[in-house]
Amino acid sequence: MAVAWLIWPIVLSLTALSANSITESESLLKFKKSLNNTKSLDSWTPESEPCGASQRWIGLLCNKNSVFGLQIEQMGLSGKVDVAPLKDLPSLRTISIMNNSFSGDIPEFNRLTALKSLYISGNRFSGNIPSDYFETMVSLKKAWLSNNHFSGLIPISLATTLPNLIELRLENNQFIGSIPNFTQTTLAIVDLSNNQLTGEIPPGLLKFDAKTFAGNSGLCGAKLSTPCPQPKNSTASITIEGTMKDANKSKYFLAFSTLGVLLIVVLVSLAFRKKKKKRRRKKARRTSEQDNSDDQQIQVTVEGSNSSRQSRSSRSGELNKGVAGTSDLVMVNKEKGVFRLSDLMKAAAHVLGNPGGGSNRPRSSGGVGSAYKAVLSNGVTVVVKRVTVMNQVSVDVFDKEIRKLGSLQHKNVLTPLAYHFRQDEKLLVFEFVPNLNLLHRLHGDHEEFQLDWPSRLKIIQGIARGMWYLHRELGFLNLPHGNLKSSNIFLAEDGEPLISEFGLQKLINPDAQSQSLVAFKSPEADRDGTVSAKSDVFSFGVVVLEILTGKFPSQYAGLNRAGGANLVEWLGSALEQGGWMDLLHPMVVTAAAEDKIMEEEIENVLRIGVRCTREDPDQRPNMTEVVDELTIEDSNDDFITIET
Repeated sequence: MAVAWLIWPIVLSLTALSANSITESESLLKFKKSLNNTKSLDSWTPESEPCGASQRWIGLLCNKNSVFGLQIEQMGLSGKVDVAPLKDLPSLRTISIMNNSFSGDIPEFNRLTALKSLYISGNRFSGNIPSDYFETMVSLKKAWLSNNHFSGLIPISLATTLPNLIELRLENNQFIGSIPNFTQTTLAIVDLSNNQLTGEIPPGLLKFDAKTFAGNSGLCGAKLSTPCPQPKNSTASITIEGTMKDANKSKYFLAFSTLGVLLIVVLVSLAFRKKKKKRRRKKARRTSEQDNSDDQQIQVTVEGSNSSRQSRSSRSGELNKGVAGTSDLVMVNKEKGVFRLSDLMKAAAHVLGNPGGGSNRPRSSGGVGSAYKAVLSNGVTVVVKRVTVMNQVSVDVFDKEIRKLGSLQHKNVLTPLAYHFRQDEKLLVFEFVPNLNLLHRLHGDHEEFQLDWPSRLKIIQGIARGMWYLHRELGFLNLPHGNLKSSNIFLAEDGEPLISEFGLQKLINPDAQSQSLVAFKSPEADRDGTVSAKSDVFSFGVVVLEILTGKFPSQYAGLNRAGGANLVEWLGSALEQGGWMDLLHPMVVTAAAEDKIMEEEIENVLRIGVRCTREDPDQRPNMTEVVDELTIEDSNDDFITIET
């Protein structure tokens, strides 16, 4: 009996704990009740599971059957956002309620202390945000509060208590007062435009462009055209009479006379210097013209070859032909410094060939032009892409499109640095990535370049993140990338992939698109000539299958050319029959055999690749879904969302 009395309190406490616990389904349904106009959330029912194997609830992102993301965007939702039920979602790390009709004060999202991303842009939230609102959200990396009606001061806790903050978007609100000094070194994206901010731009934000602060007439500083007023020094007024006053008058007269003489000397000196500089510029122009007409200035060799494929003079003449008759380069990204066309013309240039591959290895056909590697005098190495398949767009249209590409910022995207415009052909300048591209790492003959499974998974995840970013930022294009293939993916020193040659469909001659862009090898393009963002998804799937198998896809070069295999049909059929493991690269097979978790990862990635390459574009996932499905537990990658 004594033992029973000892056990009974424990049983009661366990019963109470069970009664107080709440499932994810119950928590989300309670949250739904606080919202209005919830027809778009009809899939949220007690009879189903939020992360069900057959059908997950709309607006949720799941990881191992647990909700880690709430993405209910553009659904016409309104009402009061009740944050309390969301505290019972232990894995919740990101929330996006963007572009709905929520109003009132900012909800109590700061009760969710493990949140990494908060997207509430495009609603009708208003009022002041408490200065200490973000103090408990130390894990927060992304905060999008733009396009609301917030007023008052920018919360100081945004600048002082968020050590990992990466993105901050407060534009198109009614914030007033001075900007706090953000000292986080992690900050990569900031937008404070179109508010009512005043005062000087703090030192911590001086690295950002002037457009970050546009639309705030009261702001001043070095980044803007409005200088900050100098503080006035107030001094006591002393009345001096008699001889002392006369003496001071004499001193003032002498001082002003001396200043006047010095001013005349300075003006004369400046006039002489200006004239001398003008003569120097004329001389430099003459020298530059001589350099441009001299074929021997550019030393061109073929990268990866013992002998030049063309004579030095003929190849240098070809490059000169591409830049003649225009003034200079137009810089669209100054992260690697500023350089001019004359710097390129004087640099030693190498034609980029097929390093590590050999003539008997497959090469990815197509592309938008030949490429040259050039080492500038300041030590920066660049790749100059000479493009001849561009259509006859005006310089204004071309400039707008390339500047948009140059403004992109993502660790998995290689943006252009500069361009040179000429009606019949153009030059695009990129940063040179010293490592081999993915094509040569997968199909080259070098054993030391073999990729293990963790490296391959990292590359696939990085490509997916980069493609999602391009689909978000270039969503106005019907084909945001258009030319995704392994030869256009470079590998940084840390193994992260860098996607290149994107966003050019609008500029390429329609007659050349089918030959130049691999997206036109998708089934729908082959069937009726149509392409879309889902054609990019198809190309991504082909790259995934190429990484898994190590086989060269026929989609790059035409059926059976250079040993190409139709990976899509090949692996899709094998997956249905259960014999897919035998078709994978030996490094991948070894990983699956040694580790059960890796085997599950590999099968998951394979299924994603096959889904992305389905015949019907509507049956392919979008890139947001792909990134979601590739997300693994404890990943450092944040949830992603789309703002319209």
